This record gives sequence, structure tokens and C-alpha cells, in this order.
Amino acid sequence: MAARRKLSNDEDEETGFLQRNSKLNRRAEIELLQLRNLERFISKFYWLLILAFLAVGVMMIIVLVDRSFADVFMAEQLMSTIGMTSYVILFLLLLMCHSHKEMRIIILLCLCFFTGCVTGFLSALNILGASIKITNNT
Repeated sequence: MAARRKLSNDEDEETGFLQRNSKLNRRAEIELLQLRNLERFISKFYWLLILAFLAVGVMMIIVLVDRSFADVFMAEQLMSTIGMTSYVILFLLLLMCHSHKEMRIIILLCLCFFTGCVTGFLSALNILGASIKITNNT
């Protein structure tokens, strides 16, 4: 038995807390598979949301350069000050915290909220701009 303890490098195995060559039971294997599937889902959703975030940034730049909502009161000022500032902050957050798996959930929530707000704002501006053009033509 003394020779067996000399071959073991793990202190927990030597003290008897863990059994040597113990197998995971079926429930633990299922939990590991579920955890792995959840990690894959979060990773795929993370990259999908990053693509949507980049598309929203391109959309905001096009709207600001084209000056398509110049008729709408304070639309471009809000988009350029609040929208672009928060976009830059979120982009820097993405660059700095990309490797932290714990931060991905927080980044996902922030990106979901931001893309939802900006797309809703742009949709409302589009409808408002169309109604202004309709009222000016009649």
C-alpha cells in the first residue's frame, strides 16, 4: 500500500477523498452534456448578436452621412450624440471583455437592449419621416 501511495501524485487520492479511476455516473454525464449544449447556444447567439450590432452601426453611419432625417426635429442630434457614444462604449466593451466567458451574458444583454432601442428608434424615425412627407404633399 505504501508503494501505491508513492505512485499517486494527487493529495486527495492519497487521503482517500477521491476514489482512483472513479467514473462519472449517468446523471453527471447528462448535466455535462446540457452544460456543453448551453455553452454552444450562448456562443452562437453571441456571434449572431455581434453581427446584428455591426449591422446597426453601419445603419447608423449611413443614416447620419446621408442626412435622411434632417426634417425630423432633433433626430440626427440624438443619433449622433447618444447613439454613437453608446455604440463606441459597447464596442470597446466587446473588445476588452471578449475573452471573459462570465461577461458574455452581460454583454449579450447590453447588446440586445442597444440593438432593440436603435432599430426601434430608426423605425419610428422612418414612419415619422414618411408621415411628414405625406402631410407636406397634401
